[in-house]
Amino acid sequence: MTKQSKLIVSGKASKSGQAPVKTTIRILASIFLLTIGYESMVGAFHLMNLPSDRAVFEGTAVLILLVVVLPLLLYRLWRSL
Repeated sequence: MTKQSKLIVSGKASKSGQAPVKTTIRILASIFLLTIGYESMVGAFHLMNLPSDRAVFEGTAVLILLVVVLPLLLYRLWRSL
């Protein structure tokens, strides 16, 4: 019996070989990041509805930043932890 199969049988690891606590932390951190991203997106759309040109540009910049940064953060979270 291999070490990984012993861990699976003993209930100390999931089928993928990762500890359940580590996966839970990743899921909770992902939910947190997605919630922050959603709130930022709502704020950006609010800025875009203001009558000022500057507010429209700021809202657009926030949306572009979210499109670039949020997937990178999620990728790094799931690859590094």
